[in-house]
Order: sequence, then C-alpha cells, then structure tokens
Amino acid sequence: MGYSNASGDTDFRNAIIQMLNFKRGMRLSADEIFITRGSQMAMYLSAQCLLRKGDHVVVENPGYKPAWQAFKSAGAQILPVGVDNEGLIIEDLKLLLENYGSIKAIYITPHHQFPTTVTLSLPRRLELVTLSNKHGFTIIEDDYDNEFHFGQRPILPVSSFENAENFIYIGTMSKIVAPALRLGYLAASRNLIAQVTELRKIIDVQGDNIMAQAVLQLINEGHIKRHLRKATLHYKNKRDFFEKVINQHLSEKVNFHKPEGGLAFWLTPKQETNLSKIAVKLLDKGIQIISPQDFSFDKPINGLRLGYASLNEDQLEYGIKMISSLL
Repeated sequence: MGYSNASGDTDFRNAIIQMLNFKRGMRLSADEIFITRGSQMAMYLSAQCLLRKGDHVVVENPGYKPAWQAFKSAGAQILPVGVDNEGLIIEDLKLLLENYGSIKAIYITPHHQFPTTVTLSLPRRLELVTLSNKHGFTIIEDDYDNEFHFGQRPILPVSSFENAENFIYIGTMSKIVAPALRLGYLAASRNLIAQVTELRKIIDVQGDNIMAQAVLQLINEGHIKRHLRKATLHYKNKRDFFEKVINQHLSEKVNFHKPEGGLAFWLTPKQETNLSKIAVKLLDKGIQIISPQDFSFDKPINGLRLGYASLNEDQLEYGIKMISSLL
C-alpha cells in the first residue's frame, strides 16, 4: 500500500518477463522491463527519453496516429513509409536513409499492421534489423494484439531477434481483458529503462500496484490463460462470420483478405471513393468506423479498417449492409 519501484510492481514485472522470454523468444532481465498505464503511456515516455527536437522518426503509412502524436510531442519530424502485402516497404526506408542520412527511430506494428492487418514478412524483418544495426536507429515495436492469432503460432517479435541491438518493445494487457484495464509494458535497454523510470517519477510516482497484483493473481491461478483460450476461439468464430457477411454483401465492391489474426478486417474499395464522407453518413445511421484520414499521413488512403470484436452478429451484418448501400 506504500511507495514502491517506479518501474512497476516487482512480482508483476517478473511475470511479464517470464511471458515475453518464454512465449515471444526474448531474453530480458528485470531491469529491462517497465510497467505503464497502457501502451500509449509507453509510447509517450519512450519518445520523451529517446528523441530530441528535429530528430527524424519513420512511421508506417497508413499507420497509428496516436503514436505519431507522441513522437511529435517530443519535437520529432515524421517521415512516412508505405505498406504493401508484406508489410513495411524496406526499399522506401532505404531511400529515406539515403536522403536524410540520420534517422533516430522507426515505429512499426509488424505482427498485424495497423490498420491493414498484414504481417511483416521474415525477409523484411531481417533486413530491417540489419539496417537498424548499421545506421543506429531504434526499432519501436508496438505488438498491440500478439495474443490473437488464429493460424499457426504467432510470428516472434522483431525485438526477439538475437542480433537486434536497438529496440523498444511495447505491449498491453488492455486487449486481453478490457480497455479500462490500463496496464502496459515496454522492454528496452537498461539505460533507456532508467531514463523512463526517472521521468515517470515526475508525473506519476509509480504505477497502479494494486491492479498489477490483482492481474498477477489471475495469471498465477491460470484464469488469464483459460480466458485467452476461450477468447481466441470466440474471436475466430466471429472473424469467420464477418468474412461470410462481407462476401455476401460486399464481394463485388471491395477487395480483402481474411486476416490470420487480430480483431479487424482491411477492405479496399474496387473504385476510388470518398470514404471520409461515407464515415460521416454511417455515423448518422449509428455506425462508427475509423475515417481514413485518421490513419493516413497526407492524402487519405483508400481503405477501411473494420473492427468486429465488440459487436454481435446482427450488428456486424447491419453495418456491412449499410456500407454496401453507401458504396
């Protein structure tokens, strides 16, 4: 009930380390992990400690704008790189390295790219790590939904590669339990963790140790593991239903691939259309989607990210029918 380590409850940190080392192939020690109030806090603290005004940070386009805002708040300049069916386009990254010379960091969502859901291919992962080691930029890896993968075993994080020298790995418990559970974590070098810990003391003193102990009890008693098993099957069935509904009502109007994991689909209309206007019209009908301008760097990307996790089958079908009518 008193003050404790600003980097997080010791027992909970050890549980996260055990999970990351055992399930995600990492090799972390106790002073290389930090517990946060969700992944956004992890992003902000990392940005404030890693970046200086004028530093260049490469991001995926389309991508996750709240992370971009964290980097901008530290004074960084954002450089976008395109995404295709193998994830981040490495050749575009090489061009940026040639043109700008010094890049401080790159932010990626390689397991299920946000918003397109594609997985960064193994050859590109290897090349990215090689470039990071050669040029000295940090790979900031946001592994926001690693737990939900419906095919074979999830691909191990880029940060787990034995030769990866510069990385910050960010994860969250929010997707596992609920968004209201503000527990996240970041793994990085001892030096960066020490900096993040000192910054945290200024704004937050310490994390929510009581909540960490409660979740730790759920982990130790096997409840989280059983919950994940049930949730994965539940979302897999819901994903299959969503695919069927899209094929029924949208197959002639959009292109899409059934995702192997994650909690969303990525649809690209076969004809160029103003998806931002469609988003407004859908909202009038009680349907909320992410407008393309909310994940696009400049010109809105011609694509829709549709989440299915929190909706029942009737709501999913109604939403797809409305989108079909507007397309």
